[in-house]
Amino acid sequence: MNQSKIPVRYARALFLFGKEKNILDKLAEEIKLLADFFENTPSLVSWLRIPVIKMRQKKDFFRKQFEGRLSEITLRFTDLVIIKKRERHFPEIFRNFIHFHKTDAGIKTLVLTTAFEVDESIKQKVILGFDKKNQKRHELVTRVKPSIIGGFMLQTDDLLYDASLATELKRLKKELTGQVIEETIKKRS
Repeated sequence: MNQSKIPVRYARALFLFGKEKNILDKLAEEIKLLADFFENTPSLVSWLRIPVIKMRQKKDFFRKQFEGRLSEITLRFTDLVIIKKRERHFPEIFRNFIHFHKTDAGIKTLVLTTAFEVDESIKQKVILGFDKKNQKRHELVTRVKPSIIGGFMLQTDDLLYDASLATELKRLKKELTGQVIEETIKKRS
């Protein structure tokens, strides 16, 4: 089986099950919790791949780690993935599930990049502005990138609005360089 299809199939199956049972939002919260855990614990996938670690130990790990935070359905799903020896695909399964949920709910992702951390009030204004303008729900992801010097960059889907100081300085440099070259050419003529 094509390795890239495995995470999509598992994610789609869980997504469709959640939708059918009308528990999709609850599942999405739990899958997000698992996705964050895997992202913050990069060595976990390597640990899950160790062949001498028994299936029972892996299943018990999830039960102990997430006791009281995950529903029995989500824990059974992690058990199933482990039983089928697909645990190395957990991060991709979670990413795909989250993508299916966002698409189904009509949630778009906005990426706000600034030179420094912004406070919650600014984040809320950005989300509210886009929600009203586009009549869709948005999720805001913030990134700090000091190299943009100041201003911000805002990306959604394939659109990028770049109001960063670094880009303005580059544009100004091109303009000034272009004018200097034009003046030099005129003087030589």
